[in-house]
Amino acid sequence: MSLEELWQLFPIFLTEHQVDWEEWYLEEESLLKKSLPCIERISHIGSTAIPAIWAKPIIDILVEVPKGTGLGDYKDSIIKMI
Repeated sequence: MSLEELWQLFPIFLTEHQVDWEEWYLEEESLLKKSLPCIERISHIGSTAIPAIWAKPIIDILVEVPKGTGLGDYKDSIIKMI
């Protein structure tokens, strides 16, 4: 599949920074903290975390877990969130 065909299937739309993005992140952060209490740190990353730039309206969240644990250790809790 060519890059042009990929863009037709999955177009990328950038929008001006939205104040709601921070609120959306905070809502997700709260859900993650309740569902995964062992989380060491949660961060809003990516272009939506930077005020005054255009971005894809997708909130990127980085979840840091304790050393020695992996995503598999949290699988059931994450599935329950869906």
